[in-house]
Amino acid sequence: MLAELARPRRGHFDLGTGYHGDLWLDLDALFLRPALLRPHVQWLAARLRGHQIDAVCGPMEGGAFLAQAIATVLGTAFLPGYRVPAARPGEPGEPGGPGGPGGPVAYRLAPVAGGISGWRVAITDDAVNAGTAIAACREQLHKAGAVPVAVGALLAVGPAHATVADAMGLPFYPAGTIESQAWPAGRCPLCAGGTQLTGGTQPTSGTGPAESGQHR
Repeated sequence: MLAELARPRRGHFDLGTGYHGDLWLDLDALFLRPALLRPHVQWLAARLRGHQIDAVCGPMEGGAFLAQAIATVLGTAFLPGYRVPAARPGEPGEPGGPGGPGGPVAYRLAPVAGGISGWRVAITDDAVNAGTAIAACREQLHKAGAVPVAVGALLAVGPAHATVADAMGLPFYPAGTIESQAWPAGRCPLCAGGTQLTGGTQPTSGTGPAESGQHR
C-alpha cells in the first residue's frame, strides 16, 4: 500500500540522472497525506534509534521531509541536503559531471554552528534505487567530519538493497519495496530494442523517479 501512494507507472523513462528505467513514481504524492506516513515514520525511527544518531540528513525535497519527521520523533538534529543547481552549457561539470545535466546529482549541507564533526548521522530518502542522492549526501557528511551510520527510506526500488548495504556498507531500512530496473542511459536495453520513451524526459524533483528524480 505504501508503494501505491506513489502512483507507480510502468514504461520506459528517462530518469534525469543519467539513468533510464522501467518505473516512474509520483513522489510528491507520497507526502500528500502525512497521516498515512505516520506509522512508517515511527517504524523507521525505531530502527534508526538503535544507531545512537545525532542527526538525520535527507536530500531536498522528499528525503528532507522524511528526515525532519524522523528527527522530530527521535529528538535529534535535522540536516537538509540542498541540491546543487545544474551547470549551464560551457560551465564545468556540464554533461555528465556533478550537478550537470544527465550526470550525478550533487548536494550541499548548510553550515551548522560548531560544525558536525564526529556526529553520527542517518541518511533518509523518500525512495532509493541507484542511490545517487544518498551517496552524494554521504560524501558531504564525510567532508564535514560526520559519520554516516545507516540509511532509511520509505521505498526501496529495484536494486536498492544491494546498492546501499553492499556498495555503501551501511545498514538499510526501507519501509516498503517495489520492483524496478534501471540502466545507465548509454546501456539501456529498452533503447537498444527500439522502445520509445514514455512521455519523454521527466522532471527530476518531486514528481519523479524513485529518489526524487527517480534514480538518485
